[in-house]
Amino acid sequence: MRIFVLTRGYPSQDRLYNHTFVHRRVLEYRARGHAVSVFWIKHRGDAAPYCFDGVEVTVGGPEVCLAQIAAFAPDAVAAHAMADDFWPVLSRLPAGIPVNAWIYGSEILPFYTSTEREAHDEARVAKARAVHDRRIAFWRRLAEDWPAWLRLVFVSDYAARAAEQTIGAAIPRRIVQPTGIDTALFDGGTKEPEQRFRVLSIRPFSDWRYANDLSVKAVLHLRDHPLFARFHFHFVGDGRLFDEVLAPLEGLANVTCDRRFLPQEDIARLHRANGVFLCPSRDDAQGVSRDEAMSSGLVPVVSRVGAVPEFVDDASGWLTAPEDAEAIARALAALAESPDRFIALSRGGAACIRETITMPRVIAREIDILQS
Repeated sequence: MRIFVLTRGYPSQDRLYNHTFVHRRVLEYRARGHAVSVFWIKHRGDAAPYCFDGVEVTVGGPEVCLAQIAAFAPDAVAAHAMADDFWPVLSRLPAGIPVNAWIYGSEILPFYTSTEREAHDEARVAKARAVHDRRIAFWRRLAEDWPAWLRLVFVSDYAARAAEQTIGAAIPRRIVQPTGIDTALFDGGTKEPEQRFRVLSIRPFSDWRYANDLSVKAVLHLRDHPLFARFHFHFVGDGRLFDEVLAPLEGLANVTCDRRFLPQEDIARLHRANGVFLCPSRDDAQGVSRDEAMSSGLVPVVSRVGAVPEFVDDASGWLTAPEDAEAIARALAALAESPDRFIALSRGGAACIRETITMPRVIAREIDILQS
């Protein structure tokens, strides 16, 4: 099968976290013998082609993209993070090429309400609102005359339902398929009880949706706990909010802050060294980094928001109320006080991922989607 991957972003050496979930798919499609062409659509800025991890990535605007599609002659197009700016390409495809468009959240959902804070940056809020309004106008027009060749693939039931509610209409052709997890790479093995004190957070600091500020407040709440000195907290990430959000933790001897992005292999190594994955959020269409951590045996401490309850339950992680840093601190304390519960949740989370969204299972399903 010849698969043309049209994407809003792709990893590079200086942007390792940029749509890594698309790259993992490309590698898996190729490993199964399918021919794959990758195009990162950009309407402005640098458009130079490059190679990442053995994958040739073409970058450019609609005309360059259409020329590459014509030359590649795909059997199907897989569009990742589609919105109105993909339409100059998709609306001009040769007849007979089916398009499956993966939707991760912000393409339709009003994520700016959780990613931005007006008191912090009014200009960013205004820009995000304008982008959302433009996208929703596009989706509402499309819903009135839905193309027979277009199907949307949502990563969770929550994302699909919320999208239809936001558009105000049913989406005629849509299915749900979560992103797969590489359980071979993210295999941390059996955790030791002492690892319940090693808390890892690998998150972007690009916006407020990732709730890193709640993680910081939870650590501060935990300072008075008699077991606090046994904890070690490791924060890894980068983004415009990194220094501001983590500043309250300065001077704490058991806190390490690394301002950097990590390749997947290094993330897996950190998973093996730690026992708890701290990842509250303010909204989530799935949460791939959390699922990878669960696959490695880490116990996720998460917020009960968005799609999170579809992927984490009381047998596989610790769900806390939204916006409740004290509840996060209580969860960490409870895990510290109960090594048996920590081990049970570690095993439960790893088993949950292996029973539902392993990469072989998901990729087989995605190939069926593309072929149908």
